[in-house]
Amino acid sequence: MAKILIVDDDPTTRLILKKALQNAGHSVFVAKNGLDGLTQVKTLHPALVICDWMMPQMNGLDFCAAVKADRTLATTYIILLTRRGHVDDRVKGLDSGADEFLSKPIEVQELTARVRAGLRLHRLAQELKEANQKLIARNHLLESLSMTDRLTGLLNRRALDRTLPHLLRQTYSTQGDQDYLCIFMMDIDRFKQVNDLHGHLVGDVVLRAVAERLLGIAHPQSSLYRYGGEEFTCVAPGLSPTLALEYGESLRMAVASSAINIPDGKTLPVTLSIGGAIASQNNRFSDRELLLQADGALYQAKQAGRNCLQFSQPQTANRERL
Repeated sequence: MAKILIVDDDPTTRLILKKALQNAGHSVFVAKNGLDGLTQVKTLHPALVICDWMMPQMNGLDFCAAVKADRTLATTYIILLTRRGHVDDRVKGLDSGADEFLSKPIEVQELTARVRAGLRLHRLAQELKEANQKLIARNHLLESLSMTDRLTGLLNRRALDRTLPHLLRQTYSTQGDQDYLCIFMMDIDRFKQVNDLHGHLVGDVVLRAVAERLLGIAHPQSSLYRYGGEEFTCVAPGLSPTLALEYGESLRMAVASSAINIPDGKTLPVTLSIGGAIASQNNRFSDRELLLQADGALYQAKQAGRNCLQFSQPQTANRERL
């Protein structure tokens, strides 16, 4: 049963239309003028509206334009009632948002035929809209999955590559508390030995546990990424050098403070080496340069004995992973 709204200031026309459409099995509502009709159409969301051209307060053309301007009503099929038969008038009606015309005096047989055709088109438009919504939702899901690391649930390197340039632009254009952007490159110490001695399944357990511990103490504004292999990255806006040092130490201690449970009731001590770098209004880097700064500091942390935090000096660094 389709929901149909009749908008007409003439009571006789309303009665004829309502009776004919009810006899055809439709659920029919009526409005006495364009303003009343506009209020009802926003409440009822009918599949089809039959609207008179000439009405007080709001004419049919303005009514059609107002309905079609509302995106939630865009698929509503509108039949415009009129005695006008000139091409210019029909063009005005179509340009205003009408989908079909019905000439006065009304022929019931023609009315019901045009309503059937309009409802078919409305159903097709609704099906297309729903299909597009499902496609958009699926694309969003695929986009989300493409930027999520399946093992740890963290964002991945692709997500970092996409968001870091944007965060840097924000940092360089902002005054006040957000004019710093800190990045930490974190590497699980001697992770190759974990895989060699305990196997890759245990290695996966360690990676997930490290991710969970980092998430557990992460600042609300910071973002965590699995950069690749045993490397993680944290991007933290708004941290001054002093606060960044404290935050980096808290990340390190979250992992080092207690051993990680692995299968067979065993535990495994795990530590991180961390390299930090800070971009600011007065110390600007591209995204690649900032990553190199943090990567160089990570190398220094490895050289310093591991399980420590080092911050970069403003120079790029190349190295091999220890």
